[in-house]
Amino acid sequence: MVWIALPCEGQFVFSPGFREKNHSVYHASKTFGQLPQLKGASFGLVVKELKTGKTLIRHQEDLNLIPASNQKLLTSLNGLFYLGPDYTFKTKIWASGPVENGVLKGDLLVEGSGDPTVYSPDREKFTENFFTKVVAELRRKGIQKIEGKLKALPSENPYQGIRNDWGWADVGNYYGAGIYPININENQFRLFLSATNEGKDAKIKKTDSLTDISIVDQEVNTDSPGTPDLAYIYWIPGTQNARISGSLPQDQDLQKVKGAIQNPENVFFKVFSGELNKAGIEVAETNSNQGTRALLVEISSPPLKEIVKEVNLMSNNLMTESIAYALAKNEDKLDENGWTQLDRFGKAIGLPSGYYFTDGSGLSLSNRISPEGLCKALNWAKKQKFFPDFKASLPVSGESGTMKKFCNSPKAKGKIMAKSGTLTRTFCYSGYVQAKGGELAFSVMINNYTGNFKAMKAELGKWMESLVEIH
Repeated sequence: MVWIALPCEGQFVFSPGFREKNHSVYHASKTFGQLPQLKGASFGLVVKELKTGKTLIRHQEDLNLIPASNQKLLTSLNGLFYLGPDYTFKTKIWASGPVENGVLKGDLLVEGSGDPTVYSPDREKFTENFFTKVVAELRRKGIQKIEGKLKALPSENPYQGIRNDWGWADVGNYYGAGIYPININENQFRLFLSATNEGKDAKIKKTDSLTDISIVDQEVNTDSPGTPDLAYIYWIPGTQNARISGSLPQDQDLQKVKGAIQNPENVFFKVFSGELNKAGIEVAETNSNQGTRALLVEISSPPLKEIVKEVNLMSNNLMTESIAYALAKNEDKLDENGWTQLDRFGKAIGLPSGYYFTDGSGLSLSNRISPEGLCKALNWAKKQKFFPDFKASLPVSGESGTMKKFCNSPKAKGKIMAKSGTLTRTFCYSGYVQAKGGELAFSVMINNYTGNFKAMKAELGKWMESLVEIH
């Protein structure tokens, strides 16, 4: 194959004959490549025919860049491939003693496996409530009183808690919540702030019942109406203290700011105890030395294919990390190629060299992969039996998820299925396009762009929308 590159193309390279057949796409690409926001940036992109694998447009496609939440595509595929679409997380409830005359003569033990779908009854996201099912099963077994305590069984999985290379500015906020064997409400709590007077300090008016830290400092300014929510919670590691700072737009209603629960196991048992009490099951909290163990209840999460929808449609970090947690084995560790369980997947599908995976969700700034690598993963996915489940998880332009209000012009609506990835001065989109000439796979990754976020996103959207015109 002979490639041509013209100086005016902003270093973009097109397949032979592409310009003649696709004038509008050629000029959209030329305009995009010459944007002042990209001067000094590191960026690469590639567009391929899905059926033939032929590369139509490329620019530094082998450059390994920060993928942000495009990392979730790889973790989703990894999970669907190794665990299967119908895999479920299982939480087991054990009795450490016999049940006699309605009394459990021992402790109630909870064995978690990282299920990210456990919610309290007032925040249920999936179909059936975890605690409702557990309580119903305990009552069915005739248990009216637990003589001992509610306890967690230990886990040795290497992926517990917060990743060691996540930023301090992230781990106090909902999107930086750690994954543990026992989780609840996506390990999030809520603060409600009043920001009614522009230029004045916003104040916390109430917290929800799941809050497990103390806010020891508040410095949240009230900005003008319509400005972004820039209030962040900064947890002080090793303590139960945090501070909140930044700004909120002026509004007469209370505004919600979500933080990360730092000890979800404690919060889980607080909710569990309350649900048992409401059901009339007493927990005596006396010491118990029973040595036996009998399985009382086993609760399964929704299948992985449903969790993957939350991962990609809503860019859910905690649920992505739960998949990485499930894939991990006790001998997995961080080595020269990143976490070994993710490296296994990279080798299985033959990703180009230079990739580095250190988390599942893309929150880490250490992750690296190239546009060529992401496109190779998307092409590989098309050939797998689980592809319909993976495809159903992708946001659709103008219709769903993080693409609902993006690329929503009449010509592009419903024709681009892609995962977004955003961090500070990082923009990535990878997915599929239903173009005039057939289905395409594409990946565009931009690190260190300059200027306004909205302006950069608008320009990127113009280029992505042009892809539907490819013949």
